[in-house]
Amino acid sequence: MEDARTTAIAAAPGSEEQDSPTAGTGQQQPEVSGSFVAYMDDSSAPQPSPQSPEPSISAKALDRWFRTRNKTQGAPRLLEIPNEALVNSAGPIHVTGNITLVQEDGSISYANHLSLCRCGASRAKPECDGRHLDVEFLNSGRIQEVSDALNSERPSKIIISCLKNGPVTFRGRLRLRNSLGQECVKQRGALCRCGQSANKPFCDGSHERVGFRTGR
Repeated sequence: MEDARTTAIAAAPGSEEQDSPTAGTGQQQPEVSGSFVAYMDDSSAPQPSPQSPEPSISAKALDRWFRTRNKTQGAPRLLEIPNEALVNSAGPIHVTGNITLVQEDGSISYANHLSLCRCGASRAKPECDGRHLDVEFLNSGRIQEVSDALNSERPSKIIISCLKNGPVTFRGRLRLRNSLGQECVKQRGALCRCGQSANKPFCDGSHERVGFRTGR
């Protein structure tokens, strides 16, 4: 009988508290319900931040694509557009195509459209900022040179380079045209940007005679 009573007391609620080393000390014990602990202080464990949710799989893939693109610094994919230059009368040259622009300091950028200054007054060289209107730049946009290459509608790269205190050169197939119906196709050339060439839109070396400065 005594053994049965001892077994019953051991199984009764609160018997664990009596055997606990902190029993009777007044220290609050964690509430236990099944396997769930109601209070647990684990400050060493990393806690998720509600302000910084875990990126989705697609977002991670996009980030990886951008990192790879920036690391390789590759040129963008060719667009299905030919390289063409519209020589505006009394205005800039509008170039469209797959353009690699090399600045005077050697920096490289890519574009599909550029408006190149040819009056010499732009403060945003090599691009036009509209100052041809202020200086009353006058030129018909006539093209006086002949083609040295066949025209092609196939997309290709064209490299436009800015020479300090000089013209803008291009390398790659370029079809130049104007509103008069004149056109020519060149594989390479130099475009005047001092506004003084007698062979506009091409350079004839007048930038040296007039002391043209690009300001860079």
